[in-house]
Amino acid sequence: MGKGVVALGIIGMILATGAIGFAFVVWNGQNTTNTELNDLTDAFNDLESDFNNLTAILNNLNQTIVVGLWDGLEHNLDFAPYNSQSDWLYEFEYNKLNNTDYISVSNTNTRITLLKPGWYQIHLNVILSSIGTSTGYWSRLLKDGFIEFYFDRLATGGTVGSSYHYIDASGFVYSNGSNYIEVNAYSTGAEFFYTSQDTFNQFMIEYIAT
Repeated sequence: MGKGVVALGIIGMILATGAIGFAFVVWNGQNTTNTELNDLTDAFNDLESDFNNLTAILNNLNQTIVVGLWDGLEHNLDFAPYNSQSDWLYEFEYNKLNNTDYISVSNTNTRITLLKPGWYQIHLNVILSSIGTSTGYWSRLLKDGFIEFYFDRLATGGTVGSSYHYIDASGFVYSNGSNYIEVNAYSTGAEFFYTSQDTFNQFMIEYIAT
């Protein structure tokens, strides 16, 4: 059962309990006995407990926090084995937001350590250029140097309609508080690049709080 459904159920229960208690007082008038008052007190105590439970549930509803945002990308060949025009790392440029409570950036803006334990959503927007024929192209997220997931895969045939390829994709990764991520671009031998039109390129990291 979702948290929203649980919250609505508790709200309904609270409203019902309050209505019963109010009707009991009005109907009994001056003839209320001590036992009945004790029962009513217990009902209101239960009502307070329900309110406390509702507060706890609302406080624990999922939230998404943007912790990193870059509006430009570059291809980086400085770090082996990602040091060729067919196998390189994305370098993140023009930083708009960097929440150092959640992330730490290193290795010429190619490596990001996810500092707070939990789940992160990683989003990549980029236009690749110099796309050729009969070639496979991948953009993938690496966690501690190993493939975590693929943002995109393109396999071209004997002809291509355009030498550009647009990626708009996201995925989720879990960090224990010390894991780092990189974004790798790889092809089966052919050189390719990102486009220098930064209005099409963006990289974003969101922390999913629970």
